[in-house]
Amino acid sequence: MPPISGLKLRRQLAVIFEDEEPRGALTRAINMALALLIVANVSCVVLESVEWIRHPYGAAFDRFEATATAIFAVEYGLRVWAAVDFRGADYHDPVWGRLRYMGSFFAIVDLVSILPGILGVLGAADFRVLRLLRLLRMLKLVRHSTTFGLLFAVLREEGRSVAALLFVLLLTVTISGSLMYMLENDGQPDVFTSIPVAMWWAIETLTTVGYGDIVPTTAAGRVIGGCVSIIGIGTLALFSGLITVGFLDQLKIYRDQHPRVRSVVAETRVTISRTYRDGGGAASDVAAAALQRGDGLHSLPGLPNICPHCGSALVHSALGEDGRDEPLGA
Repeated sequence: MPPISGLKLRRQLAVIFEDEEPRGALTRAINMALALLIVANVSCVVLESVEWIRHPYGAAFDRFEATATAIFAVEYGLRVWAAVDFRGADYHDPVWGRLRYMGSFFAIVDLVSILPGILGVLGAADFRVLRLLRLLRMLKLVRHSTTFGLLFAVLREEGRSVAALLFVLLLTVTISGSLMYMLENDGQPDVFTSIPVAMWWAIETLTTVGYGDIVPTTAAGRVIGGCVSIIGIGTLALFSGLITVGFLDQLKIYRDQHPRVRSVVAETRVTISRTYRDGGGAASDVAAAALQRGDGLHSLPGLPNICPHCGSALVHSALGEDGRDEPLGA
C-alpha cells in the first residue's frame, strides 16, 4: 500500500474527531473505545480510594493511569493537529485556528484530564486534589454521547423558559426564606439564625427533600411551609415537562436528519460509481468521503456538469428513502 501523506492523514483524523454528525463506523468504534477507557479509568480512581484495594494493587493502578494518560495525551495532540480541517471555519488558520480550538470547552476538558497524570510524573502525585482531578475525565464522555448533545440543544432552544423558571424558584426561595426568618427567629433563635439559613430551609422544602434539620414550629410558619412545598412541586413538574417536550422535539429532528445523511452518503456511492465508471473504486471512495465532509458533488473533479448527448445541465442525485432520485447539487 502506498504511504499515507500527512495532509491525507490529518483530514482522515478530522473526520474521525469531528464532534458533529454524521459519524462513520470507524468514528463510532474509536469513540466507544475512548468511552470505555474513560469509564475504566474513573472506576480505578474510585476503587483506589479504598485502602484494602489500593494496598495490593497500587502498582497496577499506577501503570494503568500512566497508560491512560499517554493515550489521552496522544488524542489531545491529534485533535489539535487536525483541528484546521474541522467543518467550522474558525479553525482553518494553521496557528490561530488551533489556538482557538485549544480554548474551546472540549479541548480544555481534554487538557485538564491529562494534567494530573503529567504533574504526577513531575513529582506531584502525592497531592490528593490532583489525583481527584482525574474524575473530570468523566466530562469527556459528553463528547462521545449523542444524548448529551440533544440535551445541550434543548437548553439552547428553551433557554428563556428555563431562565424564567429558575427566576421563579429564586424569587420563591428569597421571599419564603425572609418570611420564615421573621416568623421563626423569635421562637427558634438557634435554628433560624439568619435569612440565608432560612433560605436553605426553603431550598429543602422546594425540592421536597426535607432533611428535618430545620423545621418551623409556629402555625404561620407551617402554613408558609405547605405553600412552598406546593409551589416547589408545581414548578419542578413544569420544568420537567418543559425539558421533556424539548428533548422529544430535538430527538425527532435528529431522527429526521441523521438517517437522511447516512442514506445520501451510502446511495451516492452508487451514483458516483456509475459516473466514475472508468475510474475504479478509489474515485468512488474519494467522492463519497467528500460528500460526507459536506462538500457538494459539483466540487468533485471530473464529474460532468453538461450532458454529452443533449447539452443540458446535469443535476447529480442520489436515491432518496422513497426510492426516487433527489438532487444533491448542480
